[in-house]
Amino acid sequence: MLKTENRLKKRKEFAYIYKKGVKTYGQNITCYKVPSKYPTPRIGFSVSNKVGKAVVRNKVKRRMRAIVSEIVPQIKNCNIVFVAHPSIVNLEFDQIKNEIKSLLIKGKIIDENI
Repeated sequence: MLKTENRLKKRKEFAYIYKKGVKTYGQNITCYKVPSKYPTPRIGFSVSNKVGKAVVRNKVKRRMRAIVSEIVPQIKNCNIVFVAHPSIVNLEFDQIKNEIKSLLIKGKIIDENI
């Protein structure tokens, strides 16, 4: 689970990141990144109704949070929002993990050797 200081919670924060952020696209996830004024990276997850009903959406968010919580110490200081696409439902945990890592490397948020 992500620590409180690493979470994005407010709608205003998400809206700012969507508006000003740099997008990195994957097949099943899109990543928005904005430099942060806070000392730690702050991360949010967005899973729309298109992905599925509440049980499915919560499962996807839990998986994404678990993956990112392992990587947080290597993340550079920025605010990040991960947006899940409907096709993420068909993926296994390891496939989601690989996609998130590749997005973070592609967006220059973590180093490649991790």
